[in-house]
This record gives sequence, structure tokens and C-alpha cells, in this order.
Amino acid sequence: MLNPPYLCPVASLRLGEIARLVESIVLTPTYRLLGVDYRGRLVYQTMEGGFNSIWIYEPGSGERRRLSTSVVHWAGEVSLDGRRVPFTRDMGGGRELQVIGFVDLASGEEVVLEDMEPVRILGFWDTGAEIAFAGASREKISLYKAGAKGVEELANMSSYAHVSFFDGRLIVGSGNLRGNPRSSEIFIYDLKEGELKVVTPREGSVNSNPIVNGEGKVVFETDAYSGDVKELALYDPGEGVFTRLDLGGDYREFKPVEHLYYRDFNGELYVVGKKDGRSRLFIGGRLIPTPPGTVLNAYPFEGRVYYTHTSLRKPASIYVYESGESREVLAPALPGDVEARLGEVEFARVKSPDGVEVPTFVFKSARPNGIALVYVHGGPWAETADTWSPLIAAPVALGFNVVAPNYRGSTGYGEKFRLMDIGDPGGGDLVDVESATKWALEKGLGKRAFIWGYSYGGYMTLWAMFNRPELYECGVAGAPVADWAEMYELSDAVFREFIKILFDNKMGLLKERSPITYAGNLMSPLTIVQPENDTRTPLKPVLHLAERLVEAGKTFQLHVIPGIGHAITSQEKLLQLMLYVSLSLDKCAEEH
Repeated sequence: MLNPPYLCPVASLRLGEIARLVESIVLTPTYRLLGVDYRGRLVYQTMEGGFNSIWIYEPGSGERRRLSTSVVHWAGEVSLDGRRVPFTRDMGGGRELQVIGFVDLASGEEVVLEDMEPVRILGFWDTGAEIAFAGASREKISLYKAGAKGVEELANMSSYAHVSFFDGRLIVGSGNLRGNPRSSEIFIYDLKEGELKVVTPREGSVNSNPIVNGEGKVVFETDAYSGDVKELALYDPGEGVFTRLDLGGDYREFKPVEHLYYRDFNGELYVVGKKDGRSRLFIGGRLIPTPPGTVLNAYPFEGRVYYTHTSLRKPASIYVYESGESREVLAPALPGDVEARLGEVEFARVKSPDGVEVPTFVFKSARPNGIALVYVHGGPWAETADTWSPLIAAPVALGFNVVAPNYRGSTGYGEKFRLMDIGDPGGGDLVDVESATKWALEKGLGKRAFIWGYSYGGYMTLWAMFNRPELYECGVAGAPVADWAEMYELSDAVFREFIKILFDNKMGLLKERSPITYAGNLMSPLTIVQPENDTRTPLKPVLHLAERLVEAGKTFQLHVIPGIGHAITSQEKLLQLMLYVSLSLDKCAEEH
């Protein structure tokens, strides 16, 4: 239940109702499938019971139990042999200084490599005998392998790199490996040869998320052929030949813009294709009937296909497809009165002044309070899709019509659209957010506009409050970037690379696009909620922004959540964040 220090030192029925609604949403678990083990048991990730952890479910008996003993930072997929599940553990109190671990699915034993040097882990994959991963320290980004002989550094990567698959011989991944902020390449490390290769079907193209199929060939997605839409392609490491992959059938008719997931199971490709913020599951090019919304992944076992499904109105659940039908296996349920507050979901395309179309989700409240709340997603290379998020659902339950623009730079709408943010953060993306806000007011989604976001969304909240102060009557910025230049100095190797890529190496632009430079423009109530140990968007620049706001005579709230970092891995801390957000928004709604 709620801990009183999370709440303001006042008591009212309204306060209690806000707390109850937010708590109900935060404590409703989500279930994300990690795979099926060698015995047909479902391994999944959830925060049920209080913290991010790995659980196992026996379909026959319905028995389920937690496998991991304490907080898991990232959970990986079940190993290739089905006998263990890997994870990372943060040893730095939220600073994302991680070590590798795994759970033996036969014995239930948890093994953590606590003697390895903690690094920020950038993708990992387990064969059942060895785990390959990329990791970043303050100084460098490297490729590693963890096995019976301990942790071995295999190669130093030239820039950002992410491991996405390992078949025992080939470690594959992708990253910005040619020094071009607008391209990404595939890397292949051959353990037998001890050789790292960087390959691309076309110089300057965007290539990502490679896997290795059963024939030892690399499947990946690329814009090399279309110049925009991500298509699947095949690379033969032995021949050095690239081939465009056409699955045909329903998949071809659907025409996905990108892919959330693809895996080779017994020579058949399971693909989750996505467009317009929603996805569909295809097996060998054939559409599998699933509920409307978003399928995240899929794993077969003995004639059945288990998959994860979610939507803006429904927390992530695990389904099974068999005999031509889908049914729920593990599905959380919102309290009825909370679910009744969640209204319709709509999708629209809003025009910016320069003609750019801004794909926008609208999640209406069934009990609207007359305010349009603009939710700005993080990333920026991410999106608001038709997927469950307490960061969106809680305000909707409280009466806000949430408007979520996928500004230029967002994923899911082609690489041309995503790359528009490179070299221009806080430029065209702000215009898109502003356009979606004005559109929402014109459409009657609210008489007034508030804004809130986390991470890059927190940055955009500050940026909008300082640069469009007349448009937003209230703002809540979670874990924001306050000063790009100071953030760069405080960052490790991977986040220094991130900033250079985002700004197209225009380092002179950092101060110009930093909220701290324009703090004196604030006109409306502002709340900042900042994790204490955040190493992505650090606390120090936020404190310096607070000093600047005080010097300018501005009124604002600053809440620092102790003991956590950027990624929130416990229900308690997520509840604390969302209470600060919800109480601040509600206070603005009542006072203005």
C-alpha cells in the first residue's frame, strides 16, 4: 500500500481517490513472454510482487513462481537450448553498472557473475553455454563473451553497438559503425576465426537487429532497398552475398514499415511486422489471427504458439494460438471501476506547418476533465504505439484526454521520418508537438493544454514550457535533459556517442538546444521528477536548472526519487513517480 511520505502533507477525498486510481494502475502487473523452456514451461518477465523479475508458468498445472531472487535490470530470451534464461543485474543502485547472470531452468539455481567488471550492457544473448554481450564503460564500448572461463573481451567497438543474437559461433548485432550518424551497420564476430566484420548492403543505409537462422545465415532489417521502409534481408557470411527477403502471402499484403521481432524456429520464420503503431504476427508469411493492438513476440512449442499481446487499454498478456484460435493464458485484470474510466483510442495524422505528417494516438478519458494532456514519448528513437503504459493510463483514468504525437525522429514510420531529428533535436520535433497540441484544442479534446513526458519526453516538456510558454498551462518533466553540454561531460562512452549521433556532431548546438539556456521564459506551473542515480539524464544538470529557475524568480516543484536510476524496476518507485506526476497535474487542473 501507499507510504505516506509519497503524498503531500494534506488530506482530502480527492487526494485519496487519486492515490487509489494510480495505485490500481501501477500495481496491475504486465506479463512479457521470454520464451518456452525445454519442458514447455513459459518463462516471462513481470513486476508482479513488487519488482522486475523472471517467473515461470506450467501450462498443465497452472502453477507459477518467481525464479530470480532479486531485482532484474534487463531480462533476456530463453537460451537456444531452452535450459536457462539470462539477465542483467544493476550493481550501482540504478546507475546501470550491470553484471550478467542466468537462471538454470532445470535446477532453478541463479548464477550471477559478480566478479566481472560492471558495465552498461547493450544487448546480450545466451546459447545455453555462453553469453555474448556488448558493454560500455566510461572509456569504451566493447564486445564480450561470458562462459566457463569467465568474461572475455573480444573486440573494441568504434561506436555504439548492440548485440542481438549469438548462435555459438557468430555473434551479431548492429550499430553506428561507419561514423555516419544517419546510418547503421551489421557486425559479425566469428569466434572460430577471431574476426570482427562490419557489413552493409548499401553504404549510408540503416540496418538493424540481425539474427542467425538455422542455416548460419544472417537475417536483418534494412532500408537499403526502399530508402525508407525497413524490409527483411539475408546475408550469407560465407559468400558475402546480400539477398532481399520476400515472405509473400499475407505478409506482403500487410506491407509492414518495420519489425518488432523475427526468429527462425525449425526453418520457419516467425515475424512481427508493424505499421501505424500496431503489429501483426506472421509465420512463414501467413497471418496468425490475434486481437487488435500490438503483438510483441512469439514462441512455438509442440503445435502451439505462445505470444505477448498488449494495447493502450490492456496490460501486456500472454496468449496461446492453437487449432486456429487464440486464447489468454496469463492476463492481468484492471479493477472494473478503473477500466471504466478508460475511453476510446483513436489514431490520427496531424499536419505540421512544413507539411510533415505527425502520427498521433489519442487516448480519451471516459470522464474527461476538459484538459488535453500532451504526452511526449522518450527516445527520441522510440514511439507511442498501441501498447500499455502506466505513464499514459494513469492520467487518462484521472480525466485527462491524452494526446501522444509521434514527432519527427520517432520510430515506426519509416527511416526518412526517424532521421529527420538527426542534427535538429528541439527543432522540428517541437514544431510537431506544438502542432498536435493545437490540433487537439481545435478538435475539442480539451479547452486547455498540459504537457508531460519522461526522458527525452522530459526534455521536450521543459523545451516546450520554455519555448512555447503561452501554449501550455502546466508541465511535468520526468528524468529530463536539462543541459546537453553538461550531460555530455557526465556521460559514459555510449551516451557520449548517443549525443554526437543525435546532434550530427554539431557540438556547438548543445547549449543552444538546452532548456537551461531559456529557463527565464517559464510562465506556468512546472514539476520536475528526477531519479537520484540516473546516469542517462543525470541529476546534476537538473539541480543546476533548478538554481537557474530560482535566480529567475520562477516557482516550480522538484522531486528527487532516492535510490533509483533512469530505468524504473520496482512498483514502489513507479508508484512514487506517478503520484508526483498525477498530483501535480491534478493541482494544475484545479487551480487554473
